[in-house]
Amino acid sequence: MLTKTLRNFTVAVFVATFFYACQSYYKANTVNPASSAKSIDNLKTSERFFILRNGDEAFHIKSIELNADQKTAKCFLETLPANHELHLTNGINGKKIYRKKDPAYSGVINEVHFYIPKDNAAATGSYTLKLDDVSKIEVLEHDKKRTTNSYVKGAIFTALGVAVVAGIIVVLSSCPFVSAYDGNDFSLQGEIYGGSIYPQLCRPDYLPLKMAPLADGSLQLKITNELKEKQYTDFAKLWKVTHSKYSKVMVDEKGNLFSITNPQSPITATLNGRKNILPALSKAADFNLLSMDDSTQSDGRNEITMKFKKPADAKNGRLVLSLKNSYFLDLLYGELAKGFGQYYASYMDQQKKKSKEELLKWVNEQQIPLDISVNTEKGWLNTTSLTTIGPVAFRETAIEVDLSAVKGDEVEIKLGSGFLFWEIDYAAMDFSTDKSFSIEKLNPESAIDEAGRDILPELIGEDGVYHQQPSIGNSATIVFKSKTKIDESATATYILETKGYYEHIRDFKNPPDVKFLEQFKKPGAFPLYGMNLYKKLKKESPEAFAKSN
Repeated sequence: MLTKTLRNFTVAVFVATFFYACQSYYKANTVNPASSAKSIDNLKTSERFFILRNGDEAFHIKSIELNADQKTAKCFLETLPANHELHLTNGINGKKIYRKKDPAYSGVINEVHFYIPKDNAAATGSYTLKLDDVSKIEVLEHDKKRTTNSYVKGAIFTALGVAVVAGIIVVLSSCPFVSAYDGNDFSLQGEIYGGSIYPQLCRPDYLPLKMAPLADGSLQLKITNELKEKQYTDFAKLWKVTHSKYSKVMVDEKGNLFSITNPQSPITATLNGRKNILPALSKAADFNLLSMDDSTQSDGRNEITMKFKKPADAKNGRLVLSLKNSYFLDLLYGELAKGFGQYYASYMDQQKKKSKEELLKWVNEQQIPLDISVNTEKGWLNTTSLTTIGPVAFRETAIEVDLSAVKGDEVEIKLGSGFLFWEIDYAAMDFSTDKSFSIEKLNPESAIDEAGRDILPELIGEDGVYHQQPSIGNSATIVFKSKTKIDESATATYILETKGYYEHIRDFKNPPDVKFLEQFKKPGAFPLYGMNLYKKLKKESPEAFAKSN
């Protein structure tokens, strides 16, 4: 459906947009100058790179030793190397941006800057630093939050960039966005009831949130419509789970809670039995992601096999995953939808007359869910299949695995889905026993839409009365208040429980492409089409793909 020229241009924009939007950030943590002596001792132990900011000059403090009076320090100053000059201008474009893999920039996250008023005595060689003159100390480090947000935005911008150029996505096949107040701002947390694009598929969802109370103690979040969709939310409820600081509470897609205290990384992990993918799964939030993109398979299906050490007597375990859907899956859905052309609205009306079982049959036949299986004495047994969660943000989930039919001190887990439909950031298994935790389920105290209208009655109770968000820009700000207090030995995990569905808005002008659509009646046709399209794009634009890697 895409011409060769258009494909080349699409991939080029995809790559360029991604790398323009996705940035690595650092932050400057300020240390109280009154504790200069103690800070110097502590920071020397961590082998930091010391820099003296002398007015508008800067020197490398090669060595620094506190004098007996603890009020001065003997230093040896050198010319500041070029690869440590980035923070002199507050990072790239003055936005504390650095390039993590570039030696000319990466050293910035190891720096400590001591600021003093202009001292003409400061020059290369021996120098005595008066600690009372230090007006500010900045300790630089990687800013995980801003970097993560930039990658989330980058992914969105990438997809939108492709949409603008190729017209193939037009709008993302996504779902309502959720942002929560995290102590500083409302940050994007993820999407809810992904893939529920018909009323028959209306379902509950359980989204983990990173949030913190406002000054008045309230907990606030927003549900927004950012795309061309009509969104319907039956209710919203916030779970406050109080538990030990030494454990983590996670939720599965059915709302079951598990305490995780000792997650174990896999000892082996392969993609389709060939490619070692262990490094990509061993650490969360490291941007080393596993894409299920092995194009050597003849059927477009990709499988990850992992082995874990397990206690010989373990009867169950919890598979811990951090994952999301890919934007490539959105791209494919956009192509499929466009194939219906002017007939799209009529097709969607026909789909609404089908049963839930009929709709899910096609979804499963096209290998869209993530199938999770465990190897037992009787062979591979399916544990569950994860529903789509959307491409905007990674979600952490836990899946209980029955190990009663698994003998020995190892367990083998398999994840399977269509070509490039899922991206996985982290995988682990936890065999520990459940720790105690308490749950407080909070109904909204208030709910206001973007026009200031009270929408609280629409979001309380599972009653089939939906809060509707039919247009881009619709927003629901929801406030919760907890009655329980957390003592110093405990912490809280927050989970948003919602139920709903959404409908896409499409206005294609092209005639339907019946021949193109016919292929998708066959099981497994959707991932196979995606894999073949990927191969064509890669063949026609090898330079763009090389840059993206």
